Amino acid sequence: MNKYRVAELRKKRGWTQEVLAEKANITVRTIQRIENGTDVSLDTLASISNALLVPVSELFESIEEEAKEVEIMDMSKEQLIQLKYRKTITVSITLLVIAAILLVMSILGVEINELASGYNITLSWLAWVSLLLLLIGLANYYLGVKLNEMLDQKYPLTKGIKLKEKKERFENFWQFFSIYWWMIFPIFGFITWFISFFNNL
Repeated sequence: MNKYRVAELRKKRGWTQEVLAEKANITVRTIQRIENGTDVSLDTLASISNALLVPVSELFESIEEEAKEVEIMDMSKEQLIQLKYRKTITVSITLLVIAAILLVMSILGVEINELASGYNITLSWLAWVSLLLLLIGLANYYLGVKLNEMLDQKYPLTKGIKLKEKKERFENFWQFFSIYWWMIFPIFGFITWFISFFNNL
């Protein structure tokens, strides 16, 4: 019988079986079965490993069958390759979305300032913020839903994975930026408004 480390890895994170089941999008009963030593499908193992952010091979303490061990190791290697591609694509598309938002805000921001010039700077600021929130909302929907759906299909061994847990350290600046990209816009907007406000005094 194969020996699993799922319970150990789950407890290290301080998760209950219910929490892991929710993150892996499987039933609590399935978690209970695997923690009791019952074999499950490779797809289920992939879902659990993605939830725990570890390769499939790390879910095992020992694998009884040699053929099964080879299959698991090959799957883990492919999973890591797919994860690398997924991270690269996520960061790249996030940067493209940010560039697109900045471009739109630069073009429409000028129009907003001209339209509101006959009123007051507060109206201009409100229009600017409204447009910004609209663009961030659309971008967040695309990056958080549509992009993930596309990547789940393209890289099935990383399906449902969360690239970063809140308490974990970031590998580099770009990984941090790909998650907290939206923070640049309120900061940029405030600086723009601040400069415009004093220029109009």
